[in-house]
Amino acid sequence: MHIKLLFICCFSLFIHAVAAQKISHTYRFYDNLEVAEPECGPDLQPAQALGFCNAGSSPGGFIKDGLPCGVQRSVYHNALNWGLSYPNTEGAITDNYTIQMYVKVTDWGKTWTRIIDFSNGVDDVGIYFKDIDGSNDRCMDFYPTGIAGNCPFFNNDEYYLLTFTRNGQSKIMEVYVNNILFVTFNDVDRLYVGKAGTPIYIFRDDEFVTCESGEANFAYINFSNEISSQADVNKVYSELCFVANINPYADFSISPNPSCGIPQNIDIKYTGNIPAPGTGYTFAWDWDGGKVVSGSGMGPYVVTWDNGGTKNITLTVTNSACGNVLVNRKQAIISDLNMTTSLLAGSCDDNTEATLTVSAAAGLAPYQYSIDSINYQADNTFKLTPAVYKVFVKDANNCTVQKEVKVEFENDLTVSTISDASICVGQTVNLTTNSNAQQFSWSPQTGLDNPNSKDPVASPNVTTQYIVTAGQGNCTQQDTVTITVVTAMELAVTPDTTVSYNVPFQLAVSSPQIPNAADGTYLWSPPEGLNNPASPNPIATLQEDQTYTVNVTTASGCTGSASVNLHVTRTGNISMPTAFTPDGDGKNEVLTPVVFSIASLSYFKVYNRWGEVVFYTNQLGQGWDGSFKGSKPIGGYYVWEIEGTAEDGKKIRKKGSVLLIR
Repeated sequence: MHIKLLFICCFSLFIHAVAAQKISHTYRFYDNLEVAEPECGPDLQPAQALGFCNAGSSPGGFIKDGLPCGVQRSVYHNALNWGLSYPNTEGAITDNYTIQMYVKVTDWGKTWTRIIDFSNGVDDVGIYFKDIDGSNDRCMDFYPTGIAGNCPFFNNDEYYLLTFTRNGQSKIMEVYVNNILFVTFNDVDRLYVGKAGTPIYIFRDDEFVTCESGEANFAYINFSNEISSQADVNKVYSELCFVANINPYADFSISPNPSCGIPQNIDIKYTGNIPAPGTGYTFAWDWDGGKVVSGSGMGPYVVTWDNGGTKNITLTVTNSACGNVLVNRKQAIISDLNMTTSLLAGSCDDNTEATLTVSAAAGLAPYQYSIDSINYQADNTFKLTPAVYKVFVKDANNCTVQKEVKVEFENDLTVSTISDASICVGQTVNLTTNSNAQQFSWSPQTGLDNPNSKDPVASPNVTTQYIVTAGQGNCTQQDTVTITVVTAMELAVTPDTTVSYNVPFQLAVSSPQIPNAADGTYLWSPPEGLNNPASPNPIATLQEDQTYTVNVTTASGCTGSASVNLHVTRTGNISMPTAFTPDGDGKNEVLTPVVFSIASLSYFKVYNRWGEVVFYTNQLGQGWDGSFKGSKPIGGYYVWEIEGTAEDGKKIRKKGSVLLIR
């Protein structure tokens, strides 16, 4: 048990260590079997099939072949009963791995064609191409399990991207053909697992059952200790011409390229497959005289040049572990295109056009010229009428510069129409124009009595901007006027509301057509109860319900009206004087409650300072004359209490004090 646990622990640590460090060995077969620099890895070796089959003396060699993406290049062709050996010294192919190859089978051999052998040639277990029923096409066979996937499927005149990827944790192996998941295989018995230091053979057979070999053209093989997902395979397949043919380790982008104008910042970005921050590699850049604005190491960089021309940018990537070097050089085109213009003025009076001549310099000839950025011509002269033009020059690098040129003729042409104005629907306005021109044209023509008149009459139904073009010979001049049409007066008036009896209440009216209230006229009716019926904000004091209508007129004669309903409420109230003087002079002789909208009185009491009731009544209109039990009034403060019922049924109770003065 302890031995088993120790094995599991150590195996787990081994798997973790392998997973922690990426291993990738790539081979593109450009006249050698070496790993693609700057990767550090072993060379592939020709390997003769085991057993008694005649392998011949030559293992194969490099031939020219056309890849589907149109590339004619060197590929490796193995002879029959020969294959390739990958030493697997670093353990890239163990439990977790991806083996990817871009291959075209040219000869199937006999019934079986060994694709991959994990057993170092001592076991017949492996992945094969196999015929079925004598077909010229082949199936894929996971021996000894059997055929998997579509069958038959593979032919011997087509390149296939084959991806074999195994997940050591789930024991699942997936095989992709191009970017399609061809088969999923549960390798729970670990039949297709490599071991560190044990070679992996490609297209080489074992000695257990011999002569199971074929011939193929190899354009690309990669051995990796990482698992590939569908997305990973999709990416490789979509970029297959790049991945199979170009070493991406030293790739970089230049933007913009070509660049137009000096000085200009150029962005240089590393786009290779070394992840940031580039651990394990050194990056050396040569800018061909450029100045680094920002950036270091693998970049990105911003670089600028002080002069134009073609600049050679060189990146050298060195693998720190083994010193393998990969150099990539690209060209940045720096254009300093510019232009000058000269103008020969024309004349309005004799219809002579102006001649504009454009001269280009510092770009890459031939040049093209345009005054609309769409239609270009080789001729650098233009016949023009008076206007402001944007002139464009484009060079052979497709760089473009522009310049604004104002073409003016020898003339004194002037035009000026009326200022912007507002009218009501149905009204007209005379577009009186001052000009020394001979011809006139108004646009749009809608609402005009004569669009070719100097002073047309306009009656638009909607707000319209009119443009008048005055002409004399080749010369024209324009002016604009906007006629705003008020379709209907928009009035905002005090909303219907309830007001208190005989309490002043302010009314208000406004309109977006009259930003300044003083520019309009107002009339409220009826005038009863209003302090100023001609004001936009009169004050109403009412004893009865009332409906007011306000008529508003703009300075241009547009009118509108609105109404407001005021409802007068009568709220019950009782108040009491603070003093009275029952001295016989006939003034303020009786303390009488002042009531408003009171229907009945429950009581009205007056107390002296000893708490005795000196007066009592429940009749409205009755008051106290200051006497008590027939005696004369005695000066001083008295306390009163009163309760009444308002006309709306509400009870009103109050109390206070009053001063009796003798």
